[in-house]
Amino acid sequence: MEPMLDVRVEGEAGSIPALAFLDVLRTSLDLLDQLERAESLNSKPAGGWLIADLRSSSAVATLRRPDAANLQSHLRLVQGVGSLRQSEELPPYFSPDIAEGLVKIGRQLRQPGISGVTFVVPGLDGAAPVSEPVTEAVVTNAKTSVEGTDRAVGSVAGILDVINLRRGNHIISLYDEESRRAVRCKFPDEMFEVMKDALGHRIRALGVVTRNKRGQVLRVDIERVEALPDEAGAPSVDELAGIAPWFTGDQSTEDYLRSVRGA
Repeated sequence: MEPMLDVRVEGEAGSIPALAFLDVLRTSLDLLDQLERAESLNSKPAGGWLIADLRSSSAVATLRRPDAANLQSHLRLVQGVGSLRQSEELPPYFSPDIAEGLVKIGRQLRQPGISGVTFVVPGLDGAAPVSEPVTEAVVTNAKTSVEGTDRAVGSVAGILDVINLRRGNHIISLYDEESRRAVRCKFPDEMFEVMKDALGHRIRALGVVTRNKRGQVLRVDIERVEALPDEAGAPSVDELAGIAPWFTGDQSTEDYLRSVRGA
């Protein structure tokens, strides 16, 4: 059964801004893509989401993902929104970028003519539909989930999936095989060739680790990396973060962080 998802931008018929609807739809597709990457890691299916139907009772786009019957990204999106409605903890498979995407969708709720945004997995073969609205509580908790509250020297391990140079910085996504959550990483210019060669492989990144108030890893400022065997079975990000106190040498963590900041 192919995955399907309704993206509903709710409001009075004829008064929903077209650009706001397109922005919600683009952001939703980006969230689905990130969840697919987390779910599939190096075996992401070819192709992409297609529009199966457009309705104007509010403004509803029904998306379908042909030839990818086993993917669960649409369900993970709806479940993650429901989790953030109750907690400021990043849900399974949710990276900081996904949480920030929901914050972006939340900004559209302030647009005149829009009263809500809801994700719905349609009920098929007699099953009930599953839906979750992007409420103010979801947006607030998503915003809190990506606030860094603790920085300490440590390490993370996972599969290096993406190197993004578009923001003027070397930013990578490192996917932990256990939580399937992408961790943002930055690295210095001189490490570019090393990181490029590591694409698609498992590495351990050592540096300064930033966590949210729930202790979840958000980011690593990389100082050096170690290659790991490509087979699964390594400890998770949360297990590895903070296991390398020797990385600071004779410095305390406080002194090391001061030197990293250039103070």
